[in-house]
Amino acid sequence: MNPMTQLYYKKATYSPYRDRIPLQIVRAEVELSAEERAYLTAVEKGDYAGVKHALREAEVYYNMDVNCLDPLGRSALLIAIENENLEIMELLLDHGIHTGDALLYAIRKEVVGAVELLLSHRRPSGEKQVPSLMMDSQFSEFTPDITPIMLAAHTNNYEIIKLLVQRKVTIPRPHQIRCDCVECVSSSEVDSLRHSRSRLNIYKALASPSLIALSSEDPILTAFRLGWELKELSKVENEFRQEYEELSQQCKRFAKDLLDQARSSRELETILNHRDNDQSEELDPRQCHDLAKLKLAIKYHQKEFVAQPNCQQLLATLWYDGFPGWRRRHWVVKLVTCFIIGLLFPVFSLIYLLAPKSALGNFIKKPFIKFICHTASYLTFLFLLLLASQHIARTNLHMQGPPPTIVEWMILPWVLGFIWAEIKEMWDGGFTEYIHDWWNLMDFAMNSLYLATISLKIVAYVKYNSSRPREEWEMWHPTLIAEALFAIANIFSSLRLISLFTANSHLGPLQISLGRMLLDILKFLFIYCLVLLAFANGLNQLYFYYETKASEEPNNCKGIRCERQNNAFSTLFETLQSLFWSIFGLLNLYVTNVKARHEFTEFVGATMFGTYNVISLVVLLNMLIAMMNNSYQLIADHADIEWKFARTKLWMSYFDEGGTLPPPFNIIPSPKSIWYLLMWLHNKLCNRGQTENRSSNHGNCLQQEVIRNLVKRYVAAMIRSAKTDEGLTEENFKVGGRGWDAVVMATWSPKTRSDAPQTTTETVFLMFVCVSGSIYTQFHGIYLHTFLLKVKKTNIQGNRKLAETDKKIVQNDSKFV
Repeated sequence: MNPMTQLYYKKATYSPYRDRIPLQIVRAEVELSAEERAYLTAVEKGDYAGVKHALREAEVYYNMDVNCLDPLGRSALLIAIENENLEIMELLLDHGIHTGDALLYAIRKEVVGAVELLLSHRRPSGEKQVPSLMMDSQFSEFTPDITPIMLAAHTNNYEIIKLLVQRKVTIPRPHQIRCDCVECVSSSEVDSLRHSRSRLNIYKALASPSLIALSSEDPILTAFRLGWELKELSKVENEFRQEYEELSQQCKRFAKDLLDQARSSRELETILNHRDNDQSEELDPRQCHDLAKLKLAIKYHQKEFVAQPNCQQLLATLWYDGFPGWRRRHWVVKLVTCFIIGLLFPVFSLIYLLAPKSALGNFIKKPFIKFICHTASYLTFLFLLLLASQHIARTNLHMQGPPPTIVEWMILPWVLGFIWAEIKEMWDGGFTEYIHDWWNLMDFAMNSLYLATISLKIVAYVKYNSSRPREEWEMWHPTLIAEALFAIANIFSSLRLISLFTANSHLGPLQISLGRMLLDILKFLFIYCLVLLAFANGLNQLYFYYETKASEEPNNCKGIRCERQNNAFSTLFETLQSLFWSIFGLLNLYVTNVKARHEFTEFVGATMFGTYNVISLVVLLNMLIAMMNNSYQLIADHADIEWKFARTKLWMSYFDEGGTLPPPFNIIPSPKSIWYLLMWLHNKLCNRGQTENRSSNHGNCLQQEVIRNLVKRYVAAMIRSAKTDEGLTEENFKVGGRGWDAVVMATWSPKTRSDAPQTTTETVFLMFVCVSGSIYTQFHGIYLHTFLLKVKKTNIQGNRKLAETDKKIVQNDSKFV
């Protein structure tokens, strides 16, 4: 016999076949007695009288264990639950059978009647009740941390969850993601797998839509926060990343489905304008209708919720307020309208400064008009930058500290307006929210470059008053640095215009894809820099001995920028530059040659240089292309959702009350600003808490009423969907006249004991149905479903009659005993 086989099987000396592997049961189970097998068989068949008789005999003669298990590890109670036989369940519970995991088993099978029956016999506690024969948790189908409410939430059965919640059950509160308390540390040290699994089971229960709908006062906000927490947890628990991401997506889908149930604009506005308790503490009267819930959805990246059609319909209505039928107009009319409004933005701004409450003052406050005015102001700023770059007003180009030109004086108010707008945005939203937007970081860099340019120009104007040829200026001259920073700022200013592409349905997805590709480029640069540094270090180590002086080279030029490139790998910095520009084919192969006749060194250097080009161009560059293609495809697959989410973020920035005037008019103090400042001081000095509390209480009552209606509709839709999924399909009727006896017999025969009497009339009737059904389907198959329902009703009536007969037999048996 094979030695490996002997590790698993004992060789039987009595075996007549030496080339056979003897098989035997090494983990034998306890054999059931004849009475126990009959007892479990009676429970399986639904024999009420047989089960009752077996229980009576067990109480008198002790001839069997009523808590015995079948070969599948099921007790009599679990078998009854599986067959949904509530009468036998009640009989077993009345005789004091151990319940064990019966409640959990009934919840997993989603037998509502069985769960209600078990709950009526024993109030559920936070722990499972395990009988003596199952005290070892290894024999249980459920882990020790699973409670009834958690398992019900896992199955997402609304009726069972409602039964348990009505009995005041609780779920353990999960600790924070990076909690380092004694309980978490000790639990992780003792059994890290159980700790992680327990956390996953708790979050799986908390993410149940039915549980959130039943137990949360604000289900939408709960789904937002829980989905965000699960997304963050997936980044920490990498082993269960897929499970946590699925739960996070489930929470997002629930919030979106709940919003689907809104039937009117009033309900939609009530939901989206509602604030939680934390946001209502310092409520500004101007912010009563600022779409606070939608801002939270954007904060928690609830893209499905934001892109939901009902939400987008309301946003479009608010965005095009004052322009009815704008989308149905011809594109030429739209273009001309926007052009005229853009030209008149200085007039609208001045009118708003003087009379903010007038008709024209209210007109500029509309989101769409505000967007056009801000866009026109920014385009004017870009036009001024173009004029400044052409040096139209500059007369003396050799002036070391030139005074500001007229165009530069015109640019200054815009820069100050941009800076003031960023300060207000940071003050209103907070520093954390400000830095999470990449466009804000770009604005910060752009404004910083303009401030540095202005400062350096002032230094140059004060320090240098004479003219001098530019070729004689020192390298770090303030004017040269200011011009370089101004050129970089111009690039940022022009690219900032890309953010406006989000408003267009065609350019918006492309702009989003471009932003996602930038992340791929950053990931690629990390690997590329490692390869670049590795080869730069090697090549510099090989060639630094052969560095030559500039006087030894043609035209006294040293480096790769010379007409004949040289000393490409003489220093580490020069080597890094050479390898970088070689990607674009700007480096010649002869740079690997040396003046001395060291062919081996040249061969090794050329080999290293060629290997670098293969890795960077063939491998890494193609990997970058594949990553960018994957990112683009990911956006393209969800283009509608991604674009609507990005467009909503753009729209929301114009829905707020502040920031009405575009630069440079926003730096001028307006009467409205002074009035708001006085009102703020008045509210701080005078107590107005009662009025705000009454308004807040009224809003909460209205919001709770709307939420209650949405939850009712959601639950009804969920139940309808579940019934549709479990209902009969077309495949149930495609039998084509073959096998009809089995179909009708399965529909007719009641689930009773095997010795149930069947009369000759019933047999003849069934045969007639089989033959008739085969012929009937060929001509009138569409009416078959109605026929089966009628037979099913007759079957139910037969079951009830047989159950009554069983009870009479049991009563006669008890009298006989």
